[in-house]
Amino acid sequence: MSYLSGLINDLRKRVSVTSRLEDSGSRDLPVVFEETPSRHVEITSREFIKTLNVKPLRPQGELYALDSSSRVVETPYLFLGIGAGSIFSRFTGRGIDVPSPSSLLGLEKPLCRHVLLIPGIEVSEQEWLLLDMPGVMTKNPLGKPYTSSYNKQLALGELRLSLENCILSIFNSSNLAVSNNILLVDGPLIYPKIRVFEHIEEAQVVKTIYSESIEYLNKERVEVLREIMNRGVLVAGVVKRLMRSYYLSSIDPFGIAMGLVSDETYLYTLINTRNPEPGKPVVVGPIRVKHEIPNAPRIMWYLAIPRRLHPVPGRMGNYLVFRVEVFESSEWSENDILGYIVYDSLYMGGLLPLSILITDKRVKKITSSITSYLLYTTGLSEESTSQYISVL
Repeated sequence: MSYLSGLINDLRKRVSVTSRLEDSGSRDLPVVFEETPSRHVEITSREFIKTLNVKPLRPQGELYALDSSSRVVETPYLFLGIGAGSIFSRFTGRGIDVPSPSSLLGLEKPLCRHVLLIPGIEVSEQEWLLLDMPGVMTKNPLGKPYTSSYNKQLALGELRLSLENCILSIFNSSNLAVSNNILLVDGPLIYPKIRVFEHIEEAQVVKTIYSESIEYLNKERVEVLREIMNRGVLVAGVVKRLMRSYYLSSIDPFGIAMGLVSDETYLYTLINTRNPEPGKPVVVGPIRVKHEIPNAPRIMWYLAIPRRLHPVPGRMGNYLVFRVEVFESSEWSENDILGYIVYDSLYMGGLLPLSILITDKRVKKITSSITSYLLYTTGLSEESTSQYISVL
């Protein structure tokens, strides 16, 4: 990582009042919004809400989890997004880390681009070429250069999605992707679109750029996930944050939604009105969600896991809710899919799959270590770092 330290110091020396570019101020305009037309959402079962009675199912092969993380170093002359991703098995310790320890030590080239670089000063065409180093993203997936006017929050989303796609490709070509193995993805299998303030012209430009970029990355993601599935691997997405997901209220199967409300709110309302058996986990679904991308319909279940054996009546926080989704396939039954999730969560004494939580901590430690190293070698203040929270 010494080349990044040298780059930061070089840009810092060239800072002047005239060369500083103005930030577009568009960082917080877009909102990630997981929504789809109601005609694309359909119920596939008569028993839509029930107590979760599936038995824990121990995987016949290895159980892996995929997650990514990003940290930011932001100065008046440079915006640096530091990403890391991992596919890791907590049972065997096998997996793939990006960046790898060897690449961090300079012993090999990075396998994936894991650093986002957006200069905040005027950069010539020749200097752009110098910035295009191994492992560094200076352009979005469609080749648009990252300038100071590019929306930073969305650029970080592109970094993480590009990084995950790259890791998935490595996993697909490795000896880890074999029949009967399971891969749990932290987040949705397809990244959501965004909603912006419609009356702001600048926001519409941001939306257009991001929509084209995310469509490209999603198609790439679906293709590699399908290849992994064709090798006999079960791929399931685990979505932990449902505050900006609106699938249930778009069809309102229980007639309880007062307009468009998040899946999280819908589930809490449903549980409080239906009064399920106290202390028992609940499953809602499945639903089938179509997508514009060919060969990408998803089957989804919502799980509500009680936090305590004797929930307090009417209290919203009694349950932890999350979503499990898979691409439509006849190879895996509902009992199989949910059985593996129960095995890695409730059976192991947790509310969420432990493989997801452990991989999440792993990638956060990697990004934190890289950031700490850069702060040490460049003398930057810790105030220049911040965590950009993503709801994806």
